[in-house]
Amino acid sequence: MTTPQEMLRQLADAVGDKQVLTHADDKAWYTKGFRVGRGDALAVVLPQTLQQLWQTLQICVAQNAIILMQASNTGVTGGSTPDGNDYDRDVVIVSTRQLKGVQVIDQARQVIAFPGTSLTELEQTLQPLGREPHSVIGSSCIGASVVGGICNNSGGSLIRRGPAFTEKSLFARIHDDGRLEMVNHLGIDLGATPEVMLKNLTEQQYQTGEQPDWQGKIWADDYADRLRDLSADSPARFNGDLRYLHESSGSAGKVVVFAVRLPTFEASTGSDTFYIGTNDERELVALRRFLLTEMSELPLQAEYIHRNAFDLTVRYAKHMYLAIRKLGPQAIPKMMTNKAKWDVRVGHVPFLPRNFVDRALQCFNQLTPSFVASRIMKYRDEYEHHLMIKVDAQQTTELQGLLQQFFAEQKGDFFHCDAREAADAFLVRFGVGGCTISYCDALGYNPNERLVAFDVALRRNDDAWRLTLPANLAAQVQVDSCCGHFFCYVNHQDYVLKEGVDAKAFKEAVKVYLAQRGAKYPAEHNVGHLYQASCEHVAHWKQLDPTNSCNPGVGKTSKKKNWG
Repeated sequence: MTTPQEMLRQLADAVGDKQVLTHADDKAWYTKGFRVGRGDALAVVLPQTLQQLWQTLQICVAQNAIILMQASNTGVTGGSTPDGNDYDRDVVIVSTRQLKGVQVIDQARQVIAFPGTSLTELEQTLQPLGREPHSVIGSSCIGASVVGGICNNSGGSLIRRGPAFTEKSLFARIHDDGRLEMVNHLGIDLGATPEVMLKNLTEQQYQTGEQPDWQGKIWADDYADRLRDLSADSPARFNGDLRYLHESSGSAGKVVVFAVRLPTFEASTGSDTFYIGTNDERELVALRRFLLTEMSELPLQAEYIHRNAFDLTVRYAKHMYLAIRKLGPQAIPKMMTNKAKWDVRVGHVPFLPRNFVDRALQCFNQLTPSFVASRIMKYRDEYEHHLMIKVDAQQTTELQGLLQQFFAEQKGDFFHCDAREAADAFLVRFGVGGCTISYCDALGYNPNERLVAFDVALRRNDDAWRLTLPANLAAQVQVDSCCGHFFCYVNHQDYVLKEGVDAKAFKEAVKVYLAQRGAKYPAEHNVGHLYQASCEHVAHWKQLDPTNSCNPGVGKTSKKKNWG
């Protein structure tokens, strides 16, 4: 084993001097999580080819370094950044941002995606072919990666497709004797050695469709049936579900994934969106049960926003949804990177506040109108609960009839969105994910101290949707934001706490409440460094990474070599 300086030299020889970042300002974007999490790292390495990624792993393993894989750094639970500075070995962050690539195979019915490919890029690749990927919404608007979704069993909002999952991947793992191995379970013959495998994969020098495992399980094709079981006393999906833990799937960075094989889906020829408002949560829950029972086919999406979340988004995250509208989702990752760089520069100017860039953004947000369609804003004034349901065009008549039947005896209402209204509704929904962060940044709050987030999978037979806290806990909250994938019963709840509140004690008390509800958490964002991993999840990771060299500490597990 050599010194850290010698390891840095070896890494620079493998990937190039400019692709090994060691200065604090250069590393800042990679060492701080999008919402939570921060820590130091010896270096950030940015390999430009799959071969360089393999060389980077060889060096890190030989030097007993911790390997922390990072794709887009858009996670909300801090699982792809260091968590503090109490690791027992040097930490090397390996960013896959430059390892992009999509190979369309099997007459466009399947794809092979490389580690840096974003969901947006995959969607754009498939669009001219009349196909769609597993997920086209949610985190895709801020650049989330395809492989990151698989490693985290991300859920998304496309109701018929379930959590991200595949049994087919090419990945590297470290054995208990310290040996680094490339495992090819893509179901495609790529050759015998890692170098040959990566060359053949990169150059697409292989044949498909001839192996016996070509039709292996590559998505959660049982999910829609589970969702319709409204009597079940368990959630439809949650992280750590044994059904969706398989090698790369649910690995949370405990292996290094080079490629995954995934299905594509026939693109919808047209869609319609209905916007629903009500002041009665029970009415909304009844509507979910009614539509899941009566609709001949599940809708494409059913997304919920609470009025509080709507208001926070329009006030504090307007810049985000306007940027998506004007520039497209593909522009957001670059914008976020540039903002992070400006935050660092401003931090060196002594007479400017730490959150100067955020204050400038919030000044724009405060001085401009909502830029949201008037009928949606009218519903904001009238109703506390907002639901948007998107269906294939051929389902429009059926859903409209069912909504008319349901609301004939209810106090809520709905309308059929035109194209502008449908776009605005989902843009606001996109913006909700970052509204509490923008709120904290604007007011100069430390989100690690004031923001507590829950990603909750409710029981399918639960008769309530909102997380109604006991009075003593509710009194500790300054503002809250709730959105979610409503038909899937996945509730995203953020709390910004009042000054002086013990965030850890608050979170533990809320977890007791969730246990009483029979809920599972996290539902789809993975445990990161915020949640305690289940015994099943930890067992999966220990089997994958017995030396605890990859992303140690995730799920509040040991950070020590060999799991301490």
